[in-house]
Amino acid sequence: MFPKFLFPIFCLFTLNAVKSQAQSPVKPKPVYCDQLPSPYDAKAKPRALPVFNTKTNLEYRVQVAVLRDTDPRSYHFHNSLVARYQPCEQVWIVESKKTFKSRADAEYLKAELEKLGYPGSYITSIVSYG
Repeated sequence: MFPKFLFPIFCLFTLNAVKSQAQSPVKPKPVYCDQLPSPYDAKAKPRALPVFNTKTNLEYRVQVAVLRDTDPRSYHFHNSLVARYQPCEQVWIVESKKTFKSRADAEYLKAELEKLGYPGSYITSIVSYG
């Protein structure tokens, strides 16, 4: 027979096991997360990066959420958004699909998303090459 005093402990253990299975599984980190390269302006230079005849541009995106231990497929975000996985940090970044060349355009989307229920949205900068 099952001892009565062990029943609450058994219930807590079972509840934690079910809860951990419901969350998104933790994916293993890539090897490069633990072996980050030296900065390119350091004294000991890493292997040279390839150089292309491109011009740098500053662009913008609107981020609305950072999800840790949560599968973004469990939520129905606005159709202007996308979730991107960051393997080293083990988080999902929910941000605009579109990248804006104008900060004013990004500010407009940010205001629209805040009206739709995404308070705390913020704008991030991206360097593109063209």
